[in-house]
Amino acid sequence: MAKAASGRSHRIRHVPELDMLPVMNLFCVIIPFLLLSASFLEISIIEMAPTEGISASGAGTTSLSRSEEELLQPKVIVTDTELFLGTVFGTKHVSYMFMEIRDGVQVPSYDWEALDVELSGFRDQLDEIFPTIPVAKITILTMDEIRYDNIVKVIDICAENGFDQPGLQVAAYDVVQRQLTAQAAGSVGGGQ
Repeated sequence: MAKAASGRSHRIRHVPELDMLPVMNLFCVIIPFLLLSASFLEISIIEMAPTEGISASGAGTTSLSRSEEELLQPKVIVTDTELFLGTVFGTKHVSYMFMEIRDGVQVPSYDWEALDVELSGFRDQLDEIFPTIPVAKITILTMDEIRYDNIVKVIDICAENGFDQPGLQVAAYDVVQRQLTAQAAGSVGGGQ
């Protein structure tokens, strides 16, 4: 016997296939572009030693177990007008800021040769006065306004002179001024 018609057709429905060609074309264009652009990206890593923080009063936070090397606190202080070199015994002026033209733009710079000479002499003095303390750490104290390329140049010059564990501290202008004033007062009161 024949069955009653249920209203369904017994034909097989064909689901349209997904057209993957536009997606494949997109990947064929994007992948080589990404591979080519990746070769232009270069990431540099500057290893920094951990440093003490600077509080609002301008004094460093103290650690309970400080090494003799940390007690010397060798520093390169970079302000928007001058470059200093110092320890807990006081600071020494190295260079004034001047404007120079780099890539057609006038930018602030410092006398890098003078810093190299002063750091070399500074290193010799530390080795002579403190022969038992191997000094490899140095802190670069700077402000927000200092150009990154100037900071990197200071780090490179420090590394060339045997200070291969630089630490970076960025402080507000008044904190740097207070620290310079405190170190100047310390050097007047019985420094070298």
